[in-house]
Amino acid sequence: MIDIPAFIKQSGVFTEEDLIQLANAEALPSEEEIDGFQYDSEIQELLNAFIGDDTTRLTHQLLKAKEFIAKGEINKAWKIALF
Repeated sequence: MIDIPAFIKQSGVFTEEDLIQLANAEALPSEEEIDGFQYDSEIQELLNAFIGDDTTRLTHQLLKAKEFIAKGEINKAWKIALF
């Protein structure tokens, strides 16, 4: 079981079920996978929309992670949450 970082647990974005799904992931993505994910066009758009506003950007990153969890894309959820 993966230990979820406090900033994710305390964000208020995720339900208990979301957190369980994250914790039950087989493994965290590598640094290379996380770094490479920023070049996905959908992710680039999200990141560029909040340049200079780190707090709002993080909130939207976590909301995007929640969307990925709802689709069963846990690895993608981890990538955007940890970016």
